[in-house]
Amino acid sequence: MPQSKVDTSHGFSPASRFNREVGRAAADTLRLDGLLEVGILSPQIHQVLLTVARSRNAVSSFRMEGERVELERVRAILDGQSPTTRPEIGVKRLADAYAKLARGQIPDLSVGGICTLHRDMFSGILVDEKGADREAWVGTLKVQQNSIIDPGGVRFIPTPPGRTVRELEALLEWYDSVRGLWLPPIVAAVFFAEFQAIHPFMDGNGRIGRLLNAALLVDMGCTQAPLAPIDLRLFRSSDHYYELLATTNAGTRYDLWARYFVGEIRHAYRVARKQADLSDVVEKFTRSSTRSILSWILSGSGAWFSRGEFPNPVGYSQPALWAALDELSSAGIIESKGQRRGRRYRLQPRFLAGLYAGRV
Repeated sequence: MPQSKVDTSHGFSPASRFNREVGRAAADTLRLDGLLEVGILSPQIHQVLLTVARSRNAVSSFRMEGERVELERVRAILDGQSPTTRPEIGVKRLADAYAKLARGQIPDLSVGGICTLHRDMFSGILVDEKGADREAWVGTLKVQQNSIIDPGGVRFIPTPPGRTVRELEALLEWYDSVRGLWLPPIVAAVFFAEFQAIHPFMDGNGRIGRLLNAALLVDMGCTQAPLAPIDLRLFRSSDHYYELLATTNAGTRYDLWARYFVGEIRHAYRVARKQADLSDVVEKFTRSSTRSILSWILSGSGAWFSRGEFPNPVGYSQPALWAALDELSSAGIIESKGQRRGRRYRLQPRFLAGLYAGRV
């Protein structure tokens, strides 16, 4: 007999204990969030990092569900091309939702708000495994029993429809009670597991759960979470993801799952932190004048500037500054316009995008 979801309609109160390893990983994630926030040199770099992360996360979330959308196609869509297929529309919606989180726009964390989020993600594009239109499922909690199936048959029976609303409310009440007491990544791990055990919708629970994961992290103060390739990490470790998520089905222990989930969040933050560190780009130049100007450019808005606008705190000679700008132009890092005395410069618009595409 497959295992059935424990009744939490009268309150969700996980009793699992978490070891020091999980606590250290969660605390380290908070540290990395702060380092990432102060380490990004400019809004321009932040935007490029966000574009890279949200495209990777959206594609990875889809691939975990067996839907494949090519990353290059997603990049083109985020760059302005129109999506033409159901998966492309869905990926763009998900990527746009991550962008909203980066701007601090957190969805309403209520049962109604989660239903609205489901509607926003799936309206007009939801089909079942046979390709039949399932618009009636969009934004609506399940009205019939669903199940978790693996190649061997039914593995787990989630919350019955009659308990779904109350169990979601109990989960959200638990979240409100611990969000200021527990470390955010641990809260997110437990919330995700219980949400998947409830499986409140007929379809789309994984995608909504992963989006809510990022939303909760931002809501709890991990504001840089949308820059971290969390869904990419989960996709690349998907065998462990499903295996360890199953250990929470009984509702009695979350430690094994939390160790994995929090560890993957920390790993994703480490990746983002490494991407944000452009010191290797600066240090590859031997001239100190070139390094100084490049650091200043990378911390700017990306707008056109004249040579005279560079603060020149060290007092480099004018020939040294000309040589530095020429070197950066030859390297394809900046572009210029105008004649010599009136020449203006800016960071090549495609430079950072190309740089980060190679770093992921």
